[in-house]
Amino acid sequence: MAKRKKADMADHDRDDLLKMHSYKDAIRRTAGAYVLYPGAGVYKRKGFHELIPGLGAFAIRPSRTDSGRDELKRFLNDVVAHFQNRASQREKVAFRNFTIYNERSADELREPLPEAVGKNRDLIPDDTFVLVGYYKNDSHLTWIRKHNLYNFRTGARAGSLALGVREVNARYLLLHGPGETVSGMLFKVRSPAPRLFSKQDLLQKGYPAPSRELYLVYETDPEVEPEFLQMRWDVTRLPGYRANRASGLPFSVSLTELMKALVK
Repeated sequence: MAKRKKADMADHDRDDLLKMHSYKDAIRRTAGAYVLYPGAGVYKRKGFHELIPGLGAFAIRPSRTDSGRDELKRFLNDVVAHFQNRASQREKVAFRNFTIYNERSADELREPLPEAVGKNRDLIPDDTFVLVGYYKNDSHLTWIRKHNLYNFRTGARAGSLALGVREVNARYLLLHGPGETVSGMLFKVRSPAPRLFSKQDLLQKGYPAPSRELYLVYETDPEVEPEFLQMRWDVTRLPGYRANRASGLPFSVSLTELMKALVK
């Protein structure tokens, strides 16, 4: 008799489990759908350290003092409080989803790139930025390589680098020189943001003939990821490039835009 009762309980548990799976599949893509089921246990689970506001299953029992409805009411109150929190992870995810899906993108990028793991976990081509700079002559390039620094002009005069989100958060630097439209001279940017150097600061580092009083200076690293080592890019195909006498003016592009100018 005891064995039969145990088997019956196992069957009931299995049936309940199958029903719960079917409920879960039914509401998998539904926001704000909840399942009420007969049961006695209370189990709480958070998604990425936060409440999952659009999903819930609650054990409801026939009892005047412990029906389980208090847990349901508490959860709904928590949902309201969660949506009032404008600094939540859910709010950040919602904004990113809106930004990504708001516009239809026709970009395709099938070139080999560093894997988005470890230090490169955030290497998203559209959100990874590359500065495009110009070296004046061999002595300028020698100084750049020796000190692992690259200087941009600053100020209101022509040739200055305008600072924006791309420029401040740049991850790479592509250099080209006089008469050079195809370049594979890619550097990593090591500094989290450019630093302000005076003319005297550059002279102390042996910079050849600085002409401005102030410069924006980035720390660089010549050791880029192996995927980039044999690549070269046509600078003239990059958005922001200007021909003739303006060809040396600095600008920035995304990694996606850079890879579209890859020379094959």
